[in-house]
Order: sequence, then structure tokens, then C-alpha cells
Amino acid sequence: MKENLFDINKLLSRALEFWYLFPLCVLITGVLAFFYLKTEEPVYRTSALLLIKDNENSNQLDEEAIFADLGLGRTNRNLENEILALKSTPLMYKVAEKLQLQYRYSRSDKFRDYHLYKTSPVKVLNWEPKPESQYLDAVLQAKGNGKYELTVDEQVFTSEFGKELRLPYGKLTITSNSNVEIDSPINISIMPLQATAEMLSWSVGIAKVGESSILELSIEDVSPERARDVLRELIKAYNNSSVEEKNHVFENTIDLVNERIDMLANELSLAESRVENYKQRYSVMELSAEGDMIMDEMSAYSEKISESEVQLQILNSIEQFLLENQNKFEFVPSNAGISNLTLVRQLENFNELMRKRDQERNDLGPAHPDLKLTERQIQNLRQTIIENIQSIKNDFQITLDANRKVLEGAKARMQSLPQRERELLEMERKKTLKEDLYLYLLQKREESAISMAVTVPSGKLIEPAKVPSIPVSPNSKIIWLSAIFMGLALPSGFVFLSEFLNQKVQYEDDISNYTAVPVLGAIGLKRTDSQLVIKKNSRTPIAEMFRLLRTNFSCIAPGSDQKVVLFTSSMSGEGKSFLTLNFGMTQALANKKVVILELDLRRPKQAIYSQLESSTTGVVDYLIDPSMLPKQIIRKSGLHPKLDLINSGLTPPNPSELILSARLRELIDDLRGRYDLILIDAPPVGMVADALQLKDLAQISLYVVRIGMTRKDHFQIIEDIAQNDKLPRPFILLNAIPIKGRTGFSSRYGYGYGYDYSNGKNGYYEKEKPSLLARLNTTLFSKILP
Repeated sequence: MKENLFDINKLLSRALEFWYLFPLCVLITGVLAFFYLKTEEPVYRTSALLLIKDNENSNQLDEEAIFADLGLGRTNRNLENEILALKSTPLMYKVAEKLQLQYRYSRSDKFRDYHLYKTSPVKVLNWEPKPESQYLDAVLQAKGNGKYELTVDEQVFTSEFGKELRLPYGKLTITSNSNVEIDSPINISIMPLQATAEMLSWSVGIAKVGESSILELSIEDVSPERARDVLRELIKAYNNSSVEEKNHVFENTIDLVNERIDMLANELSLAESRVENYKQRYSVMELSAEGDMIMDEMSAYSEKISESEVQLQILNSIEQFLLENQNKFEFVPSNAGISNLTLVRQLENFNELMRKRDQERNDLGPAHPDLKLTERQIQNLRQTIIENIQSIKNDFQITLDANRKVLEGAKARMQSLPQRERELLEMERKKTLKEDLYLYLLQKREESAISMAVTVPSGKLIEPAKVPSIPVSPNSKIIWLSAIFMGLALPSGFVFLSEFLNQKVQYEDDISNYTAVPVLGAIGLKRTDSQLVIKKNSRTPIAEMFRLLRTNFSCIAPGSDQKVVLFTSSMSGEGKSFLTLNFGMTQALANKKVVILELDLRRPKQAIYSQLESSTTGVVDYLIDPSMLPKQIIRKSGLHPKLDLINSGLTPPNPSELILSARLRELIDDLRGRYDLILIDAPPVGMVADALQLKDLAQISLYVVRIGMTRKDHFQIIEDIAQNDKLPRPFILLNAIPIKGRTGFSSRYGYGYGYDYSNGKNGYYEKEKPSLLARLNTTLFSKILP
């Protein structure tokens, strides 16, 4: 028979007994919630949406897209890298320096601090700390006439606004807003810019929005205006940084092209001078038709040769740049007119790794393993590019040699022309070659200059940060709901734990969960000092419960042979003698002749039976004195003419042996002839075995179980008695069930039926007059210490 620990009806019924705990706990948690909301400074959250531009998105309309036909390199952006860039400490350093976030101002009252971001009446103009004193916490109190007192570590310093104050920690200059009155102390907190940047990096949250290229930047701060400004400055600093990185590559490209242009300008000028001088000297103005044809053919191949030579020169320059800066990390020119797309892509990847390396160096430090891995990738890619350049140079050299052979053939045909025409043709060819090469480099320089001029930021602001008006914490609704929940949960948890940990019988269901022995009746908790609660014409709830017990008993013992009833329990104090006395009185009121035989020889209940007529002899005297007759120990109870009593008498040294004696059996046989009912008040079976030795004398056994006293593990004794037939016909008698005020005894035991049993005009019961001790026991101890 297993107990149901989660019986909702039991828990609700138990909770009603502690109803006063619920409003009390709700009041306490409500007060705590009020003070928490009053003392906790509100935190605000703002966010912004930033689109990271994808350079390969052909549908994107921006300034760079206009010049896509120039072959400018475009690469995809890695959002994870951009998130790291946005959270980098150097970027945050610029934000903190711009907004002067290293200086914090606040004003305090008796509940909390109020931060003054742009409303502070004072401002730190300059702070030159000593190396060992980077942090400073001070309290400023204005003294009038432009003077103030500054308290630092309980030391007070006096100075004037705008004047440098020399402290043991450094030099400090503070100014004031003359239009704002300083009527309360101002708290000033100063921290290093680097520490401020690290704190910002930790507080700014960045997350991708779905599968898009949009990043959501968010920050929480006690100052809503400061939160907005931080995100605005962060996005601005990020875009400026991206523009600077792009322009750095274009600057390197322009420098490389300018070197070649300066050299070709001199060569082209010299070639033009030679042609001009030759024509003037020999008066040769035009070439013949065959000369023009050969000139066009030689010019075409000369142009191809020039392009190959330019490509070789550019490749040699890049190769030399990579070799000379092999132990350095410099951006490589990537828009120098290289025709090989594989090499262009490698150079762009090289520059992308360089940007990543700079970010990791700033974020992680020069000794971080991730930085070392990136540098190793850069060196590997550098070697790959060098090897690719050498391979491309070989291909260009083969093409160059083939074009030169064709050109030599054209030169051979030119030998048939007149000498002066042939010499002029050679000069014109060289001049044309220099012109084409010069124009080509000018075009590339202009392309790089235009690219640098139209460089756009990497991020596009979609949704700017706003000043939030509603704080995210503390959330007053959540706090109040949590306070109410905790106010209800704490007493509920107390009730649940008390039920879960309580090993004593609390409900009638506890009996059915542990044993199959039936319950004969239930008696309410006695609320008076008197041990006798049933009298003639008594109409109290407990008296009616005894009458109901008498009715139930008549159903299980209808015959005249069921005369001997044994009362026992698990332990002393469960009300066995009290129930025996009142049950006997109930039977006597039903015109039955009843005798109570007190056989608890070890611990007789003199306190209960002392109200009856006194007697110097008892059952012990009868058992040890063979000459004594039964009538000598029987005495009138004085409560009812049909109720007699045989008390225990002296306390014997051998109670077990006396209970087993034949004279006790003879006494019971004699009493059978005298009385209709014999009630035996036996010892508790959970403490001694005396009651079990009376098995042959009784026909019915009533096992007393007291609410709030009998332990649940004592039901093993009851179950053992029933299963092994250690006592005849055992029944359980439930004692001390709680009695409700106007409604009589508790309806959960099946006796109240929900009616009004008050002592009104038409009431069923008369009102009891409980003692002060009984009232205390009912209202307090029966709940807290059941």
C-alpha cells in the first residue's frame, strides 16, 4: 500500500491551515521588490543595424560599382572577421577617446546613484596620472566662489575650477558649467582609456541577422544617451578604418606606377627629339606606302612586345617587393595592370590576410597562436605568389621571344627600303612604343587614383541607434510578478516539504495507504480540560462522534457474545485511555452495563481515572491475593450508574506474568456474567508485549491512531497484528482529528457533510467552551507542530 505524496487535495487542505503565511510572505517579498526597484539603477538597451557590403554583389549600387569596368579587385567579406574588427580594442579605444568615456560622473541619493553623462555640472579637462595610479575615484563638493573640495581616499584637497590640482596620484584639472548650480556632491570616476576600451569591447554585442550580411550591434548602459553615442561612434570609426585600409593599398599601387612613369617620360622625350632632329636634318617628312605597311606591322608587334615587357617589369617589381619585405608585413600593390587573373586573386587574398593579421595583432596581441598561424599563412602565400610570378614570367618570355622573331622578319624586309627611310622608320617605331607604354601607365595611375577617391566604407547604416526610453532591467513587471510568485511559492514549498518530510499520520487517507485494517470511527480533537467529553444530553461535535462510533461498533458486534473489547495503541499518549473512558460512557448512556478494566499495569492512567470514585485496591491486588473476590475491586464510576471501573492498583514488579495468570482469565469470566461490555485498557503494543498476551481474552481489538502523533512506520505493527492474527478482529480508532469552527469536525474525514452545526436557534450541536491551553493547541501547535 503505497502513499501518494502528491495528493493535491491534501496539499491544498494543508495549505489552508497555513493561510496566514501566504499574505505574510507576499507582503515581505513585495517590500523586498519595492526596495530592489528603488535602489537598482535602470539599464537601457539600444541597437543599430549595419549592412556589411559584399564586393561581389553585382546588383549593389554604390560608387565603386561605377568603375567595375576598370578591373578593380572586389572580394567577399567574412562576417566573422568583421565582427572581430568591430569588437577590436583599438577601434573601441578611438570611440572611448572621442566620447571621453574614461571620465564618469554621477550623483547619489539615499537609494542609488544617478549617472550624469552630458548633464554633469563639472568636467575633467585634463588628467595626467602617475604610472602607478591609473584609476581615480573622488567626490567633488562645490564651495562657492569657483572653489571646490575633492575627497580622495578620505583625503580632502581644495582647489579652484580651471586650475591644475596636484594630487599624490597625478595632476587633475576640473572645469565647471557656470550656468548649472552644484547643489550636491558629484562622484568622479577616472579609468585608463585602454581599460575603458576593453570594457566597451565586452559590453557591445554583435550578432548576424539571419542569413543576411546585416549585423545587429547592441549595448546596454545605465545612460541611454551614452549607449546611443557609443554605437554611432563605433560605426563611424569602423567605416573610417575600412576606408583607410583600402586607400593604403591604392597608395602603394600609385607609388609603384609613378616610378615607371617618371622613367618612361624621359625615354619618350628623348625618342621624340631624335625623330624631330632626323626629319629636320634630312628633310624627310613621310614614308612610302611600303614603309607605312612595314611600319604598321612593326608597330603592332612592338606594342605586343612592349606589353609583355611592361608585364615583366611589373612582375619583377612585385617580386622584388615581396623578396625585399620578406620579413616584414606590408600590403602588396594589387591594381598595377596585371593581366593574369590568378595572380590578381592571390594578391587580393594576400592583402586580405594582411588586414586580418593587423586586426588579430591589435585584438589578441603579438604572441597569440592565432596571430602566428595567420602570419604563417601569409608567408606561405608570399612564397606561392613568388613561384607563380616566376612561372608567369617564363610564359611572357616565351611570348616575347616569338614576337621578337616576327619583328626581326619585318626589319629584314625594311632593309630593302632606302637608308634614310629605314632609319626614320626605326625611330618612329621606338617613339610609338614609348608612347603606348607611357599612356598605359598613365591610365593605370588614373584608375588607382579614381579608386582611392571613390573609396566607400565597408558598412552601410540601415537602422541608426536611438535613445531608448524604457529600461530593459530591472523589469518592474517581472520583478513584481516574481515577488508575488515567491510570496506564494515559499509557503507552498514549506507546506510541501512539511508534508513530504512529516512521518506522522495527518489524514485518514494515510491509514488506507499503509494498512488494510478498517477504520471503525474517528474522534475529534479534545478542546476542553476535562477527560470526559460525553455526558447525558450532550450535543457537542465530539460527543456526536462518540455516538457515531457506538453505532459503528454495534454493526461489527451485533451479538451478545462480543463482550470483551481491547483498547491498545503504538505508544503512550495517543489517547487510548481517554477513548476507553468516553466509549464506555457512550455505551452506558445506551443502557448497557459496562466495566472498564485498566490493565496498563506498567503506566496506569491515574490522571484520567482520578476523577472517578477512589479505591485503594485494583486488579493487581486481585491477581496476587487468591482470597480476594472480584466484587472487592469493582467500584462505581460516579459518572453513570451502569459504568463501573477496575483500576490497576499497585504497580507490580512482574506485570507480564500477572497478565498471563489464570486468575485474570477467571476475573474476565466472572465479569462476563455481570456486564454487557468489558473494556480493557491495555498497554501500547509498540512498547511492550503485554497487550498481545491478552489475545485469548478479547473478542474485538481497537487500535488507537492519533493524528499528528502516530508515526507512519507504526502501521507495520498494525499490519503485522492483522496478518498474523496476534489480536482478535483488529479495527483502527482514529483520534484527535481537527475540528473546524462553525462547521463542526472536518468534512475530509467524511463526517461534516458541509452543514452549519453552530449553536444557533436551529443548530444541531451545542457550543464547546475550550480552555485557553486547548485553544492555543488548536490554533498554533496543531498546525506548526502536528
